[in-house]
Amino acid sequence: MTKKNVLLINPWIYDFAAYDLWMKPWGLLKISSILKNDGHKVFLLDAMDRHHPLLDMPASDHEDGTGKFISVEVEKPIQLSRIPRKYKRYGLPVGIFIKALPDADIDIVLVSSVMTYWYPGVAEAIKIAREKYKNAMIVLGGVYATLCEKHAIEHSGADLVIGNSSLDRLSSLLGQRGAFGYGSILAEKIDYGLYEGTAYGVLRLSLGCPYDCGYCAQRSLGPGFMVKDMDKALIEIKYLYASGKKIFAFYDDALLFDTVYFKEYFRRIADEGIIARFYTPNGLHARYIAPDVADDLKRAGFADPIISLETIKDNALWHEKVTRSEFIKAVENLRKAGYAQGEYSAYLLLGVPGGSLSDVREAVEFVHSLGARISLSEYSPLPGTALGKAVDPKIISEPLLHNNSVFPTFDMSDWDKVNELKSLARSLNSSLKK
Repeated sequence: MTKKNVLLINPWIYDFAAYDLWMKPWGLLKISSILKNDGHKVFLLDAMDRHHPLLDMPASDHEDGTGKFISVEVEKPIQLSRIPRKYKRYGLPVGIFIKALPDADIDIVLVSSVMTYWYPGVAEAIKIAREKYKNAMIVLGGVYATLCEKHAIEHSGADLVIGNSSLDRLSSLLGQRGAFGYGSILAEKIDYGLYEGTAYGVLRLSLGCPYDCGYCAQRSLGPGFMVKDMDKALIEIKYLYASGKKIFAFYDDALLFDTVYFKEYFRRIADEGIIARFYTPNGLHARYIAPDVADDLKRAGFADPIISLETIKDNALWHEKVTRSEFIKAVENLRKAGYAQGEYSAYLLLGVPGGSLSDVREAVEFVHSLGARISLSEYSPLPGTALGKAVDPKIISEPLLHNNSVFPTFDMSDWDKVNELKSLARSLNSSLKK
């Protein structure tokens, strides 16, 4: 088998707002390890690396490792021209990106994609790669490629577009049959070699989610649910910890679902002497935060555990993963475990079809009454989801309109009320000690 020179690219974000909340191209970094293990020469260019060595000024981090991306204002696409906000490219300056491209005969370029509405960055990265590596095969994968395959084929410029469930198509290009299935990618140790300047590491103990919420596309993006081999999970965190990482963010969609696994994992890393801070940007399921689990979260060093609540209305179309009473019980257990008010948060959804601003206000006040910080997450309509079917097909067909900053389910006349709700949430959060 002929070994290949493979370039992995994590492209820019084009959006109205972006912030580094422990953002790393997890799937791309797993593929990097698989390729290196098989003897391929791998290059990685992450346009979102705030600590890239070619940057003149090192990025400043908050104590949790997060921070601001470099950004520059760019012209808004015509589809977003009515939005009264500045549109920006976040990430490395284009000149530095071009300078960072390896001077090698690249055989294959693998480009990742995350939010569907970030595709302008995908297209730009592919265009630049095409100009430099004229004979290379350019392959696009990731969320945008999976959820908007037809659009990606027509607009990305890639030679091949591969959805998450079809990653084994890479095998015919690289000669590694079966190496790119969900199980193989989860089991592989993450390649974090180029992120020495990054304060945090990213982890997954599992892939997929047992639930099928109406607003979430997880069922289209991953398996039903699987956990990582325990020994391999321990090897991975020990590798990152030995490299100096003391802050970790779990990318799991259902971190607490397998409670037995979760408890054993944290018992064993404690036995290894690992002392760190842990974050859960994707949120935790309230019904699994039993008293002993809450104690484990506190003992392990989970900072600001976030509970996924979304709505306090009885709405099975949204989800069946949490009820108001389960949320109250989860908060009680966190408080008993030693978390004070303001030291835990709740995700709420804003702008869901069928939901009202008065419903969101009621949820905001409910969450605050229990001492939780409020994290308002704007709804993003996605193809293939139950709630996505309730959105105008013209919005679904144009990924730029999936942008959760656009509020496509609200009229422009509602913007003042939306901003009032955001201000209320900020005010209530500031009143809580943290």
